[in-house]
Amino acid sequence: MKFIRPQVGWSIIPVLVTPDNQVIQDSAEIISYLENKHPLPSVCPVTPKQSIVSLLMELFADEWMLQPAMHYRWSFPENLPYLKEEFGRICFPKASTEERSAVAEAIYQKFKGSVPILGITEKSGPAIEQSWKELLDELTAHFDKHPYFLGGKPCVGDFAFAGMAYAHLYRDPVPGYLMKTRAPLVAAWVENMNGHLPHANKLSLHEVTEDGWLMREDLPEYSRDFCANDEIPNTFLPILHRFFSEFGPILLSTKSHLTKYIQDNGNGPETSFKLPRVIGNHDYTIAGITEQRGIIPFYVWKWQRVVDFYSSLSRNDRETVDKFMSDFPCGLEVTKADLRECRVERISNFLHAVKQGVR
Repeated sequence: MKFIRPQVGWSIIPVLVTPDNQVIQDSAEIISYLENKHPLPSVCPVTPKQSIVSLLMELFADEWMLQPAMHYRWSFPENLPYLKEEFGRICFPKASTEERSAVAEAIYQKFKGSVPILGITEKSGPAIEQSWKELLDELTAHFDKHPYFLGGKPCVGDFAFAGMAYAHLYRDPVPGYLMKTRAPLVAAWVENMNGHLPHANKLSLHEVTEDGWLMREDLPEYSRDFCANDEIPNTFLPILHRFFSEFGPILLSTKSHLTKYIQDNGNGPETSFKLPRVIGNHDYTIAGITEQRGIIPFYVWKWQRVVDFYSSLSRNDRETVDKFMSDFPCGLEVTKADLRECRVERISNFLHAVKQGVR
């Protein structure tokens, strides 16, 4: 962190330092940089439906998957010995075990105290667990038929989801046990997305293709590309439905609150102004349980990538996307959202509201 904080402005990962000493923070911007520098093999589909789904899954994975990830990490004391050791080892590798444990305890308490911002409480905890278990079942049904989200190679959405799943829901003891026992196909996919050596069981036998992707050998012959004809696999539709049902209303509520916040606070002469990480609270519902959570402006920054891509499409391609998205709750509202009144940008790795009519 002696390097990251001066370069980025705060202690956070991931951070990429390029050969020409550019410092890039945030996984979405890192992937965009690498995709531009190394376009083959590409992780970005080129057809309209697959492109929008890939971007949506990046949004859902990076932001909404924090819900189960942080609940399982901080709500179960059984994780504590593992977390203390990992925090201490990573942050203070030269310290003694006792010293690392003491510092890790302070870090643990700090992060554990922040989970209510995400709406994680004793009331919502069982609902979060129910939703995650159902999602594991839906992912299992999909990976039983397809190696990756959109076919025979991973898209941006695969990498976003795998990053969140591996770091928290696979490695942490409590959710890791759940994933490996309830959804071993999902665990195998997480391992392969992170480049683990193939196991000797039927669930995760793979071959490495010429372009570097891992393929399941126990599946029928499969194209080493995204699905043909801009297809979204039928087994993936319940996964999209769940994300739109749970996270879609949160996005739309965030848009409304952030628009008002910018109107109420953007009175200075600047073209933009720095936003706090949280601008209040609003209700959300998961598995039939309603709770309060923080209103987080950063969601809009990631969401803009989706609506900007949609806006760039031709009329025919937009109609194709519209027809597909009309089958999901909030699908059209999220994809076609007008975010001009709550536009945000990242300046020196901090989020700023863009004031309309100034530029």
